[in-house]
Amino acid sequence: MTVDGDLDIRRQEAASWFARLSQRRVSTDDVKAFSAWRRNPDNARAYERVESVWNATNTLAGDPDISDLTAEAMGKASSPVRARALVSRLWTPLGGVALAAVAVVAAGALWAVNRPLDYATAVGEQRTVRLDDGSRVTLDTGSRIQVRLRDDRRSVALLSGQAFFDVTGDPARPFVVSAGDTDVTAIGTRFDVRRMGDGARVTLVEGRVSVRETAQGDAGWSLNPGQQVVTAAPRPAVATVDIAQETSWTTGRLIFRATPIRAAVAEINRYSDEKIDLRASHIADIPVSGVFDTGDTDGFIAALQDLYSVKAERRPDGTVILSGPPA
Repeated sequence: MTVDGDLDIRRQEAASWFARLSQRRVSTDDVKAFSAWRRNPDNARAYERVESVWNATNTLAGDPDISDLTAEAMGKASSPVRARALVSRLWTPLGGVALAAVAVVAAGALWAVNRPLDYATAVGEQRTVRLDDGSRVTLDTGSRIQVRLRDDRRSVALLSGQAFFDVTGDPARPFVVSAGDTDVTAIGTRFDVRRMGDGARVTLVEGRVSVRETAQGDAGWSLNPGQQVVTAAPRPAVATVDIAQETSWTTGRLIFRATPIRAAVAEINRYSDEKIDLRASHIADIPVSGVFDTGDTDGFIAALQDLYSVKAERRPDGTVILSGPPA
């Protein structure tokens, strides 16, 4: 499991600092904060890249295409951005075309700050992302999220897979996870969300969350720790669940307790490109219990062979066919 996200965060911070320091008035606190931030070598390099973009604009001052682009950017930029660009003492001596270039850089900085960040995992991969608000998101196998942090709201779209959220509390900025038609709102809490078609399975570990499902006539549920709701079910209802089992994947394990073998096989298959094809239908509904490492397909197959005398045949593409005569 890897921890990343720092590069995108540094790019955002560098763009934000560039726009802030380009204002006519810069506070002493901002200068001190910037100096502290820039003492990190990685942050310094990120800021130098932003500066190099600005320096490159000076060589394009006579390009008519660039002039059209800057005019368009000036028209789209908000009034405060245009004002800061036009009155900045730092850029005034450079002339009118350079001032327009400042607007391009400022507009680009705002886009970099506000654009959603994408994070994803491949099959069998897990990773933890640190967001710049202090929250942590752990992505399960084959998962993808988009993150957008604003002053009034923190939004995460779970596009596929499963994720565990450890949210830093901030009453002024609700943390909202969207999974299809399901919205999960929290302030400071720990919870698990798994995308299921246009709905989701939401499990609360700590704190409180509210869950809304627009496809169910704007239905809503409030969860307490140890509770779960599956909005993709025909009739969603809050249920008490085993938290250790439901979140075991975050520790690299899968816990099965009286789980039908067909369901256990489906869960094992999520963590490997080498899939199990269960053709031993006589054991499909037998409940199985055990603890397996995520991705340990061979260990799971060996356990089934020992218990039920099924035959395992590995195909050239890696698929393992489990078959055997009815008991």
